[in-house]
Parts: sequence; C-alpha cells; structure tokens
Amino acid sequence: MRISGRLSLAWTLLSPLSHIGESVGPDSYLATQSILDPAGRPTEVFVYSGNAIRGMLRDAGAKYLLDHLSRDSIVQVPLEVFYLLWSGGAIGGDQKIDIDQARRIRKVMPHLSIFGGGVGNQIMPGKLSVSDALPLCAETQHLLPGQWRKPNAVSWRAMTAERSYTRTDDAKDENKRVYLIDPADQLEALPGGQQVSMLADPDAERRRQEKRDKAQSKPQQMRYTVEVLQPGAQLWSEIDFIDLLEVELGALVAAFDEWAKRPTIGGKANVGMGRVALESHLSINTYDEPEAFLAVNQEDRFLSRRATEARDSYDDYLGKYREHLETNREGMVRLIGGEV
Repeated sequence: MRISGRLSLAWTLLSPLSHIGESVGPDSYLATQSILDPAGRPTEVFVYSGNAIRGMLRDAGAKYLLDHLSRDSIVQVPLEVFYLLWSGGAIGGDQKIDIDQARRIRKVMPHLSIFGGGVGNQIMPGKLSVSDALPLCAETQHLLPGQWRKPNAVSWRAMTAERSYTRTDDAKDENKRVYLIDPADQLEALPGGQQVSMLADPDAERRRQEKRDKAQSKPQQMRYTVEVLQPGAQLWSEIDFIDLLEVELGALVAAFDEWAKRPTIGGKANVGMGRVALESHLSINTYDEPEAFLAVNQEDRFLSRRATEARDSYDDYLGKYREHLETNREGMVRLIGGEV
C-alpha cells in the first residue's frame, strides 16, 4: 500500500530562536522573506527555512539508520556514502540515468528513498516536499490554515528581541594565566630541528617585548548581538509526500523520533536556544480530516498508532537488513556509492 498526504507541523518556541539571514560585523539578524500582506502590500516577514527542517530530519534519520544497523560496533561507511546519507551526496561521471539502479536503492534504503540524493551519475529525487515555517503573526494570516488564524495577531516584529553576549578573553584572567606560556618565553626553532631560547640573543629583551605587544594586539574578547524570535512564538509548516510505502513513512517517523532526543531548531543550541515543542497532524490524501500523528514536548513524546506501526515496520526492516549487511556489506556500499 502506498500513502500520499500531508503532515501539518506546529512549532512552539520554548527558548529564543536564532535563524540568521544577515550579519553585520559581530551582529546577526533573523532571516526574512518578501511577501504580500493581507492587504496586498509588499512586506518582510521572518521565515524558518524548509531546507533547514529537511536537513535536520535527514541528519536525524541518517543517525537512526546507522545506529540501528549497528550491533557489536558502530557501522562506519566511506566518506562518499557518509555525505550521501547526511548531505545528499553529489553526482559525478557520465551523466546518464539508470532507472533500475534508482529503483534498487529505493527498495534497499528507505532513508534515501524519501530524502533523495546524488547517487553515482544521477540525481534521485526524494518523496518529501518541506515548506518554510511561517510565524503565526499579522502579516501571514491569509497564508495560514483556518485553525491557525487569529484576528488579533500581532506583527512578527513584536515577537523579536536582541540578545547580547560577550566572549571573554581568558588569557587576561590572572587565575588562568598560570597555565599559559608567555609568548616571549616560547622557543624559536632553528634549521635541523634544534631550538634555542631567545635569552641568548643580544636583543632578547626588545624581541620579548615585541612578542608581548603582538600577542596583546589580537584580543579574544568580543561582544556580539543576536536577533531572536522570542519564546512563546509559534511557527507553522507542512510536509507533503507522495507514494510512500509503509516502511518509508516509518523512516520519516524514525527521523522525528531521533530528533526528539534533542528537540531544537535553528542555531546556538549550545547556549540554550531553539528548544521547541511540536504538534503534528496527518492528512491522508491531503484534504482528508487530519489526525494527530506525533508530538514532542518538554516531558515526553507522543506517537499515534499509525506512527508507531510505521516506525515498527521500519525497525523490523532494519533488523532484517542488518543481518543482510553482515554477509553483504560490500554490496550495499557499492550500491549506494553508485557502482553497478
């Protein structure tokens, strides 16, 4: 059975979101896009790139795949296969299309079937269409599904703020300098690999001061500002898909399941940005009544019966495929590496 439909995604920010579109010096600003507002006037609005969502899911799906193919040790793949799984790969060689090869890859690797990629000498299209995520704001009301429209919505600009940070120059911390070699005391290498202290040089003190001055002229301390979308803001996006097998839908659920272990979007997650809660609804045949599909929040995650069954079918497939790999690993590598 093949499934076509639409996954509607509602993202709620639990911490500030950084998604950079432009940088001026040390300051970064949110990505924006030109649209026509409800009155038909051109305006700018923040968007979170659909390409970023797709890349996030591809990364999570690749990790889920290789982790579940592992048994006693981590599965390692050649660099070109690594790039194919995580980045979509690249094409090379004679530019001819091998339909049979693409079909074999789709059958063997559901992850590649749904995300696509450059395989050998051809581009294999994926089965997902991932939209940009739009904020639920005044400027986008006419672009949102009915259930997400709010007559009293505020402008997206009222949802933004600026966060300033300082990167400290630790070399100026006297408590830490005991671990730092004075630049003036470092040894100079001589031909043949020998080293000599600068203290033997008649001009040692002058050269020592020059080195200190040079080191101090490159301070590591910096203050920078990041424009963010504030916690509590909501975004809406969609993923359309066509002709997914049950195991391919399972591969998509598995990607979300892996991502849910660290549910963040955007940049600067290392300082706590981009944490989100997610709700999604699935409409089979696109315009059917949507049903709850999967959700992620601060406490746990929810998978509907359909999502759980799809993921379980993918896990069963990976279990059988893992046994196949143990005897035919080279064949898999040649196949997804483009060798026929």
